[in-house]
Amino acid sequence: MKYRTIALIGILFGLAAAPVLSAQGYVSQTVTISTEKVVRDGKTYLVHPVMERQTLFGISKAYGVTLDDLYAANPGLLENGLKQDSTILVPTSETVSAPVTASAAKPAYREHTVMWYEDLDDIAARYSVPVEEIMEANGMKTKKVTKRQVLKIPVRIKSSNFPEISRPKETPAPEQAPAVQTPEPAPETAPTQDSEAAPEEKQQPGIFDWLTGKGSVDMALLLPFNAAGSASDTNMDFYAGVLMALRDLEAEGIKATLNVYDFQEGIPSAAVLEKNDFILGPVSTKDLTSVLERTEGRVPVISPLDQRAADLAESHKGFIQAPSGAASQYAGLAAWVKEEAAAKDRIVLVTEKVSGSTAPAVGIREALLAADVAFEGVSWTQSEGRSLPAALTARLSKDGVNRIVVGSEKEAFVSDLLRNLGILQGKGYEIVLYAPSRVRNFETVDGSAYHQCTLHICPSYFADYGAEEVSAFVRAYRALFRTEPSQFAFQGYDLTRFFAGLAAKYGNRWASVLDQQAGTGLQTDFRFEKAGNGSYRNTGIRRIIYKTDYSTELVR
Repeated sequence: MKYRTIALIGILFGLAAAPVLSAQGYVSQTVTISTEKVVRDGKTYLVHPVMERQTLFGISKAYGVTLDDLYAANPGLLENGLKQDSTILVPTSETVSAPVTASAAKPAYREHTVMWYEDLDDIAARYSVPVEEIMEANGMKTKKVTKRQVLKIPVRIKSSNFPEISRPKETPAPEQAPAVQTPEPAPETAPTQDSEAAPEEKQQPGIFDWLTGKGSVDMALLLPFNAAGSASDTNMDFYAGVLMALRDLEAEGIKATLNVYDFQEGIPSAAVLEKNDFILGPVSTKDLTSVLERTEGRVPVISPLDQRAADLAESHKGFIQAPSGAASQYAGLAAWVKEEAAAKDRIVLVTEKVSGSTAPAVGIREALLAADVAFEGVSWTQSEGRSLPAALTARLSKDGVNRIVVGSEKEAFVSDLLRNLGILQGKGYEIVLYAPSRVRNFETVDGSAYHQCTLHICPSYFADYGAEEVSAFVRAYRALFRTEPSQFAFQGYDLTRFFAGLAAKYGNRWASVLDQQAGTGLQTDFRFEKAGNGSYRNTGIRRIIYKTDYSTELVR
């Protein structure tokens, strides 16, 4: 069995290949022409809901447009491909006068909201677009930008000079990065977590109390790096976050030894793994199962990223599910609705009428019932979408707030619901929307609709860039890696800081007190509950509101 300890010698970035569609053994679905229109940047598009087995080629032929037309109108297609139950924009005769190519005079645009720490050079580097092109697209005479300013960023479908990537290709290796042993002390810009900033943790032994100790910890990081081939950006970002956490722990008195293994090279022996206080990784349920079967509960195995791995807690000893799952998010939404609802308010659960109940619809309905929330239900299909306002009106109140709970994670369905809610708001109904956190990743939904409906979501992860500890982490990460931290870097930092601190404080018995501890990381909250077999699940979530002033607020 081969395994090896690897060191971080740089974050590797590659270009995402365009999706490849194969027709072998595949029967495409008939495309029905949509009549739903939307206007974006003064241009009119048809909104097409993507059905099962439809292909981009079939859609282009049905509407009489080219593939380049569709790519230009939907830049995300180049990276993510065509997804069932999403919606895409189809150019009309009012939009397209000639096939759009890489050298077209009027390129497609994506939108970017300026963060407080960004300048125009940062934004240009992020999207690999010259500063001058961004200034021209936005009619700018100077390079000055302001916080929350929305910029149009030209999208280059094909370009040899500026390939479309989200981060610079060249990232020098940090000189301070350790190979296997304890990292060097943190730089002055590295973030620290002050106990005064987290009063909740001062009331019980928590993450900030542990860091005052002088303990030590041995941890294993076991991820499919594929170091011998094309290294995974996601895993390397996570690894970078782990290293930054160890640097900060070292500066605060905790001696940490990190043993890193490439899962692509195989699983280390049980004897090797059991020398660690805990194992962080691997990612997938299948890979986690292999490690759990080898360790047989003799060392805690932490699932770092995949929410779907939560079921392993019921069947394996010593398993810890770090990302909170869908059930916790649904329970959080239900509790939030109950807390905010007043006597005159109406609560309506909106679900899609299908032959079998979908998991989000069932999960959210059960969460509302468990929270003892009085609600009414409305169910309909997209083909009945225009009749929805009439169905909802009978259940809504003109005197109170109408709290609409979305029981679906389908992009096309949610998009149609938002359109109908906009109609009702125009008639004077006050609406607050509660939805699964996945909706924030929908590409074809106009984000302003979320703010108009004061969207409430309960995600597992959310980093508040207005918080000092988050901005300090971002500055330190930039200084080391010359790029922006992804959510995976935040996650690597949070998990290492939390679990290594706990192991250093309590030694071999740290896992036995896990459900008695609580912690708040940069993007993750830790609230663990026992799941049997000496295993635990994290139920920590965050509450996010999309406010009508177009800001996004973390309320807990």
